[in-house]
Amino acid sequence: MTGGRRFSPGVWILAAAGLVAAGIAVGLVLGNRGGSPTPAPAPTAGTAGTVSGTGGPVLPDPGLPTLDFSDLRWMDFHGFALPVSPTAGPHVLADDRASGFAHTPLGAALAAINIVIRTNAGVGAYIFEPTIADQTTGVDQPALLERVRTTAAQHAVPARLTGRFSDPIFRYAGVRFDAVTPDRIVLYVATVGETSTGTTVYAAGRAELRWEQGDWRSVAPPGGSWDTVTTPITSTAGFQLFPRR
Repeated sequence: MTGGRRFSPGVWILAAAGLVAAGIAVGLVLGNRGGSPTPAPAPTAGTAGTVSGTGGPVLPDPGLPTLDFSDLRWMDFHGFALPVSPTAGPHVLADDRASGFAHTPLGAALAAINIVIRTNAGVGAYIFEPTIADQTTGVDQPALLERVRTTAAQHAVPARLTGRFSDPIFRYAGVRFDAVTPDRIVLYVATVGETSTGTTVYAAGRAELRWEQGDWRSVAPPGGSWDTVTTPITSTAGFQLFPRR
């Protein structure tokens, strides 16, 4: 798929329902060429405040973990900047996949981002097929695989991703925990993007991670659609924000 063709991948980009109506382009642009992502202005790192979304303000639980981002780095994934850590993972990077995350809250947060983006139809079957098979779990895993396969076929996505996503329309901003146990973590990933008119917009995607067979696995979303767990938010207040790239 070349030439700036767009499609709606539903990977925590922007909640499609209300935002498309407002004229926001939702999708990834896949091309054989393209520069590095141009992120929206990064908010100042911090954790204070509330998270205001469509459901109103939500106070963060003070008993949930505070992450240490001191060794966090940014890895280029075909034009997208993905957070990685020498201590928290991913420790295995092969065949465009990422695995081997620390059995910690930070490991789970990085797994959520690095796994979910690789379940996107736009990355091609060479990546999304084994990622969904090996790194997702739950009753909706078959539905996720079927949905992604269908999307890839509809848009004639090549099986092997050899190019770069041109001008990604969002970046990963931070995380907020909702529930934490040793082997199950629920969190929200905040993303920041810009409309065609330069307006900054925010969205949050819910992720559930389970520790299975020695690594974190992402629970497939209801019905196999990430859109069902994505919502617009008014800001990234209340999230633990990643350091500026």
